[in-house]
Amino acid sequence: MADIHPQVLRARSRIPIVEKKIYFDNAGAGPLTLDVYERVKWFLDLWREEGEPWREVLEDIVNARREFASLVGAHEDCVAVVPGVTYGLNAVFASLKIKPGSNIVVSPFNFPTSFHTLHAMRRRGLISEVRVVKEYNGSTKLDDYEKLVDDNTVAVVVDYVGWLSGYREDLRAVSEIAHNHGAILVSDAFHAVGVVDVDVEELGVDVLLTGGYKWLMGLHGAGFVYVEKNLLQELEPMFAGWMAIEDSVVERMLRRERLFERPFDISDYKKPSKASMLEWGTWAAIAVEGTLEAIRFIKKYEAIDIYELHTKKLVEKLMDGIEDSGYTLYTPRDRFAAIVSFKIKDSYRVASILRREGIIVSARPGLVRVSPHFYTTLEEVEVFIEAIKRIASST
Repeated sequence: MADIHPQVLRARSRIPIVEKKIYFDNAGAGPLTLDVYERVKWFLDLWREEGEPWREVLEDIVNARREFASLVGAHEDCVAVVPGVTYGLNAVFASLKIKPGSNIVVSPFNFPTSFHTLHAMRRRGLISEVRVVKEYNGSTKLDDYEKLVDDNTVAVVVDYVGWLSGYREDLRAVSEIAHNHGAILVSDAFHAVGVVDVDVEELGVDVLLTGGYKWLMGLHGAGFVYVEKNLLQELEPMFAGWMAIEDSVVERMLRRERLFERPFDISDYKKPSKASMLEWGTWAAIAVEGTLEAIRFIKKYEAIDIYELHTKKLVEKLMDGIEDSGYTLYTPRDRFAAIVSFKIKDSYRVASILRREGIIVSARPGLVRVSPHFYTTLEEVEVFIEAIKRIASST
């Protein structure tokens, strides 16, 4: 492995699963690193020996906001720590001011959660219509966004990278279309953050959401919401909680007050000026601790920085090998991140065969999804390609 980028080698020494398996399922869930495992163990040991480490939890909520904010080019006050994308998405839509008769435009490649949220809103009469952009064999066209977005569109909801096709949407261009009609751009970037560069200002995103357990390599139960600062001031939450108030225990900690010395004012709801207005209740502390450590891991080993030098080349090698083996790519070659999907009828059988050979991929309806990361090696890609060639020749 002498030709491997040095950061890849260093990172692999902290990822136990790569010692015995080729792990190509980061789009499902990233592998557990020793760093995350040790942080969670430290936290549990501290709790066992000293009691609930409440102060540490609150401090690390703030640290998690800061670490994620720096990862996506945001200000920490515009970032909320939430249990996951679905929670964050619903919290945002429950806070938007929506005029009667409004519609929402959505990409066909979004994960199902956004469709379910929007259809539920339509059933309640909060919006009049959900408009789905047309798909063209794994990609979309900007002209179709232009046709569907109008002055009654309140939001355009576009996953940055499609969970099945791996198509990387042109968020900057979609943002301009949305903004020209007074709409906001909401993007689930779960399949992008941690592997490719994401800058919320450059992309023109008004709301960006992600969870912690895919390419960030954290734990289930922790995620993040970014809200652009001007939009943040316009939000009017329909729901709140004891963490989503101006005088929360986190704010008291930041002011160096005793957390419970003063009673909480229950006579009214005072909205925070920060994205913390979306942090309704007590967090899953263990998940936050693990995900905070995971972000630090991603930064320490320069996972995003080496995408162009390393990960992107592996993805291109995968695409070439898949096509050379006789399969049809579903992932467009012109706009991709780190998901490569190819079409096959018996995808679950193929995924099962690969698993028996120690290669972990995902099966989806009519597709096999391969999702490497920065710690993946060229040798692992070549082993995978040889395996699917054997499978192709035997059918």
